[in-house]
Amino acid sequence: MERIKQPDHIKIRISGLSSGLHEYHFSPSAAELGLGSNFGKLVEVDVAIDKTPRQVLLKSNIRTSGIFNCDRCIENFERPISTAFTMLYIFDEKERSGAPDEEVQVIAPDTVYIDISEDVRQMITLSVPLKLLCREDCRGLCPRCGKNRNIEQCDCRDDQIDPRWQGLEGLITN
Repeated sequence: MERIKQPDHIKIRISGLSSGLHEYHFSPSAAELGLGSNFGKLVEVDVAIDKTPRQVLLKSNIRTSGIFNCDRCIENFERPISTAFTMLYIFDEKERSGAPDEEVQVIAPDTVYIDISEDVRQMITLSVPLKLLCREDCRGLCPRCGKNRNIEQCDCRDDQIDPRWQGLEGLITN
């Protein structure tokens, strides 16, 4: 089993590659992958390829981080991103063997390179959560005065009821 340091693009030459397990490491910049400017660090991609005469099984692990705005307190924070994907490249449609369509690609037997740059970009993008929190117990901003409750206390009272909801107060039974 060999481990090869590749240049900073994510193309893997499979033409002439011997059967067996091959490992690669890539470190492209976020900009090279078309990621936003909030991904400032390098993207680390480890790839293991298991090649047979009829197929190529690719497994990858991806690590990076990004700077995001917290959805509760609107402060910037750094969040690590870690994801993985598996892809089976087959040379003949008949070899599909029931694997999910999104994990199988049919390629020509004379294919020289497999370029996984777009797959890596998509996996990173999909790994960013919809709700971004600087920490799980983020207290957010005070809805009245706007102070960040993680940093300072405010003098606003939490027991005040919005006048629009005042009519519903009688429905609560203790």
